[in-house]
Amino acid sequence: MNTKQLIKRFLSENNPLVIQRRTNMRNKLTNKTPTFFCPNCIGGLLFHDLGLQFRSPTVNLMMYQTDFLKFVLHMDDYLSRELYFFEHPEYKFPCAHLGDITVHFTHYQSEKAAAHAWYERSKRIDINNMFVFLEERDGLTKENIVQLGNIHARGLVVFTAHAYPDIPYVLQIPKYEGDGEIGNILRKSYLDGHYEYEKYFDFVKWFNEADGNFDIRPFLKRDNLCQSRSARTVR
Repeated sequence: MNTKQLIKRFLSENNPLVIQRRTNMRNKLTNKTPTFFCPNCIGGLLFHDLGLQFRSPTVNLMMYQTDFLKFVLHMDDYLSRELYFFEHPEYKFPCAHLGDITVHFTHYQSEKAAAHAWYERSKRIDINNMFVFLEERDGLTKENIVQLGNIHARGLVVFTAHAYPDIPYVLQIPKYEGDGEIGNILRKSYLDGHYEYEKYFDFVKWFNEADGNFDIRPFLKRDNLCQSRSARTVR
């Protein structure tokens, strides 16, 4: 971590606005043991903000959305498999094959630490308190998104660039429509510590109230979605 990153981290952790935001989120949360499956860093960010134990193996790592789709659709099979680490030609962090999918352990320094985290957190999964998140990118198609409707989970949400009004668990972010896929929703405001994804969806309310029917309408932050849609129309 360089000097600039250290300064940003210090300001973030000691900023009273950041502390107040995090305190408010934690005070609102009643579901203290969610298992949150996601293919990128959003899981670690949410668990950290909410002060939760990591109860999912897919925290602090990355999978391509299409690989994560396979993992979610056939979770029991993949969780029963062993990780096989290999030297990736592009990345220095540990990478492993899990059957026919690849897991990129982006926040780990060694294969041993990555494997330990994966297997230990797999033991903490609560099959009756699972939440699943994906994004429309890496070649994920509408047909793929429709497949997700059959999974077992308390909550399911897919952030998309395109509108799919016939899929109740899709949240379109209009500003990415011209790009054809979701961009970086993990952008952080160092003023108060919020991330872009918080503007569109109330994850705390979702963890508290989702009941397995996959209708995400009660958890949308409509004002920001409307603003994004209006801005897109103006351009």
